[in-house]
Order: sequence, then C-alpha cells, then structure tokens
Amino acid sequence: MEDQHGLVAALASGPGWPVQESAPGPLGGVRVLDLSRVLAGPYAAMVLADLGADVLKVERPGLGDDTRRWGPPFHGQDAAYFFSVNRDRRSLALDLGAPGGALVVARLVEAADVVLENFLPRHLAALGLAELREHAGAVWVSVRGAGGEGPDGDKPGYDVMAQARSGLMSVTGTSEPTKVGVAVTDVVTGLYAAVGALAGLLARRPLRVEVGLLEAAVSTLVNQASNALVGGVVPTFAGNDHPNIAPYGPVPCSDAPLVLGAGNDAQFAALCTAIGLAPEPGWVTNSGRVADRTALAAALAQVLGTRTAREWAGVLDTAGVPCAPVQHVGQLVTDPQLVADGLLQTLPHPAGEVTVVGSPYRLDGVRPRVRRAPPLLGEHSVEVLTALGLSGGQITEVLHADRR
Repeated sequence: MEDQHGLVAALASGPGWPVQESAPGPLGGVRVLDLSRVLAGPYAAMVLADLGADVLKVERPGLGDDTRRWGPPFHGQDAAYFFSVNRDRRSLALDLGAPGGALVVARLVEAADVVLENFLPRHLAALGLAELREHAGAVWVSVRGAGGEGPDGDKPGYDVMAQARSGLMSVTGTSEPTKVGVAVTDVVTGLYAAVGALAGLLARRPLRVEVGLLEAAVSTLVNQASNALVGGVVPTFAGNDHPNIAPYGPVPCSDAPLVLGAGNDAQFAALCTAIGLAPEPGWVTNSGRVADRTALAAALAQVLGTRTAREWAGVLDTAGVPCAPVQHVGQLVTDPQLVADGLLQTLPHPAGEVTVVGSPYRLDGVRPRVRRAPPLLGEHSVEVLTALGLSGGQITEVLHADRR
C-alpha cells in the first residue's frame, strides 16, 4: 500500500466504528465484530443481533463465508445454508492478510465491544489477531474445535467430528452411530459463545471466552452422560425411545405417528383414562414402565391404531397430555402456532424475497423484528469504510490490495 501512513491517520481520526441508528433491544448500541465463519460463531452473532447488537461481519474477498457455497439449494448467488444464521448484520469484504485490511480490522477491534472469531490458534497468531486480543478492550470470544490446553486445541474440527468423539452419535439412531439431523453441536456452541459474550458485557471487562465444539457436544449429553458417569450404565442407541422415561416418543395411529410423553405418573394415568387403556399393575410407576417398555408400546399402538393422529391429538389435548404430530420442515409455514406467533419472517433481498426463522425470544411480550436479510458478500464494504473516514482512493486500495 503506497500511503499506509495516510490510512493510519484517516482511521485514527475517524469514528472507529461505522455507527448506525441503534436497534431496539437490551443490546442496542453494542458493537459486535464477527470475524468467524460457518455456523457456531455466526450463530452467536445472530443471537446478539436478536437482542439489538450492531453486528459487522468481516469476510474474505471473493470467497466470503464458507456456507455461501454450501449448496444446493441456492438463493441468488448464495446457498440457502448461509441464510440460516447471517441475518441482521453488515458484510465487509476485507483481506486480513493485506496491510490495509490488517489496519482496518485493528481499528474495528479497538472500537468493538465484542469480537467473535473461530481461527485456529496458529492462524490467529499469523494474522496478528492474537496480539490484538492481548491488548483489546473488547470481550473476545473464540470458538474452537476443542478448547483449553489439551493436545487437540490447534486442530480443525466440524460439528460431525464433535458429535462422533463426544459419544453423541453412539446414542443416536437405532442400529449404527448416527449424527443428529442438524449441526446441533454448532448451535449449542454458538449459544455458549453468546452467553460468554453477555457475561463479559455484564462484567464490564475484557473477558476472554473460549468454547470448544467437543466440550459443547459433551455438555449436550446431559442425562446420558450422567447415566454412564453416575449410574455406571453406558448408554447405546436410543432411537426414538427415552432411556429414562416411558412412554416418550412416537406411537403409530391409523394414518401417521403421534408423539406423546408421560413425564410423570399422573400424566400416564391421564393418558390411560383419555384413550381407554387399562394399564398393567407394573405400569403405575415410571420405573415399571421403563422396564416393560416393549409391552407398553405394543398396547399403546393397538389402541391408538384405531383412530387418526389428528383425532387422538384432540383427545389428548383435552386431557392435558403432551402430544405432537410429526411434521416435515415444509409444513412449518402453515403451522398455526408458528403463523400466529410470527416466528417466520419474510424480508426483501436482492435475489428476491427470503423467509428466515426469527428469534425464539419474546422480550416484554414482543418478538424481535428481523431488521436485515443476510447480506451479499461485501455488500456494505464501501459504506463501512467511508464511515470509518477513508477517502475514495484509500477505499480502493484497501479493497483491492495484494497481500505482502
């Protein structure tokens, strides 16, 4: 870069952050610099944005977030996958390995309240970000394949590896190790990362937060881990059964399965009364039902097989017994609860309107409104760099500079 001193001066005299009108929500005005990609980090940024934070996503020029290419299906140039966790943020395409990009990101780190990243530690150091982290006044959240001081802290990892190593796949499925149908480890890691960021903001100090996919995956095992660690029983494939509760899962009706659950003995008694089932003496307690779950499942199937799932759902709803139909994802847009609750929100996008899943929060009785559709790659680069105080020539240099 020919005039690096001029760029340094422009950034130093500028506001340090591309300020925009604060969004409503408890985190309105909080500045989040998202240097992460794929799912866990962007998911954490999305949670913070749902609460009102101003999120700026930095992406690689010409490539962007990996998930932009994780298709089909696509919407315009970007994979549908990208739309799942990248709403409510601006996109700045910036080469962190180029001098100008490094200077810009350093200024943004200085002005941010929270920094999110998921670089391998050696890459963090090579880009100069490890040194920035040491001196940053922001809460710094790092997502890793595995965290802490263990031997795998510098290894790359994806959700499926964490599911495999944690044992989660060993208790999922019916006859062979099976991964969960969504990247649940990434989602949980993202939630932990967001909670860590909130802890730092609450403490009003530059907290250093690290979350590993592996450790987060192990934390999802809850009762299954406790069954092994406390009860001495190593669990295996659970299928649609619950290892500690019965009945708890799908039961075939005349047309489709209906999921029902009796989490306590009173609910099981209400279930039997509602469907006209005479229970065996041993089924009065949950432990007895778990021990005799095969016979119990057969008895329930025999009774529920006489009517449709919708008919039985009406009966059980009236009796106060928890139940639910088994839907496919395409049915969500017509689910009466989700329609009434406004969880799915449709937004304008350069490639055409797009529907996204909004925040599950309701704050003071109101669901946060999705403010922006997921951005195009570098959609806000010029806007952001202009707001930081750079001239047209400096912006051109930053956006098109070669690495050195």
